[in-house]
Amino acid sequence: MKNIIIADDHSIVRFGTEVAIHSTFKDTKITHASTIKEVYSLLNFRRFDLLLLDINMPGGNNINVIKEILNIQPDLKILVFSSYDENIYALRYIEAGAAGYLNKNTAMEELSNAIQSIQERGKYMSAAIKDLYITKLTTSKATISKSNPLNKLSNREMDVAKHLIEGHSIQDVSSMLNLSSSTVSTYKSRIFEKLGVDNIPDLIELFKLHSQG
Repeated sequence: MKNIIIADDHSIVRFGTEVAIHSTFKDTKITHASTIKEVYSLLNFRRFDLLLLDINMPGGNNINVIKEILNIQPDLKILVFSSYDENIYALRYIEAGAAGYLNKNTAMEELSNAIQSIQERGKYMSAAIKDLYITKLTTSKATISKSNPLNKLSNREMDVAKHLIEGHSIQDVSSMLNLSSSTVSTYKSRIFEKLGVDNIPDLIELFKLHSQG
């Protein structure tokens, strides 16, 4: 991994991550990006081996961003580096094309392990994500949805739900995801119907229930 982008809107995270990477990968060239637009500009400018991507930063807070990035550089390896619960989001991003998903609360040495795994095998999965993947492969969709109703949601519905539980309004979500307010309202109604909830507090509780805690 000679050329790596660290994409995060918090400078302290970027510089801390750079130090951690250089402690193991001495000759790596690190480039920083604080918005998804900067990521796109960099990818159009030169080739990179790995992108460490925070999925909660301006312009990059939706699952479809993985496909958009790979449309620019299909061979790029993307390691999602996020504070969002891997139990809820990891498989969705990996299935969208990410090479791995690492929670920011994980010990920093695991970052080096993740990068090494991607370099050698092209993928990285923590033990927890491997368990989730095996469960998905060996269990029927109906059973999975019954044990975790969040699996009923499409990726776009999950994007909308994620922002709603963070306290964003319909108008906020509309702007973040570049959707009309009426479309977001429709997604909200579908989410409530699929999950059997009537309000945002109930939605928040459901997400808490099915997170790793």
